[in-house]
Amino acid sequence: MKKYTLVLLSALLLSGCATMQEAYYIDEEFGQLSQASWDMMVAYPDYRYADRDTEGIDGITAEEIMKTYNQTFAEKPTKTNIIEFGIED
Repeated sequence: MKKYTLVLLSALLLSGCATMQEAYYIDEEFGQLSQASWDMMVAYPDYRYADRDTEGIDGITAEEIMKTYNQTFAEKPTKTNIIEFGIED
């Protein structure tokens, strides 16, 4: 019984090593094909405004604005009563 278990275990280990080389090429091709499919989804690969400089605020100012914008979502909203009757406790 031990011989059969040893043979079965050896066969499983060797079959794993045999498919290792094939898996490497499949993974490599998957990366290339996923990049190709991403490139096909781009509407304007040679973007019509690629030769123009960007207009707007500089990066340092934009960083501060985005920091303030992102911090507003960090605050928990306060609970308020929507209906008020003007009655005080």
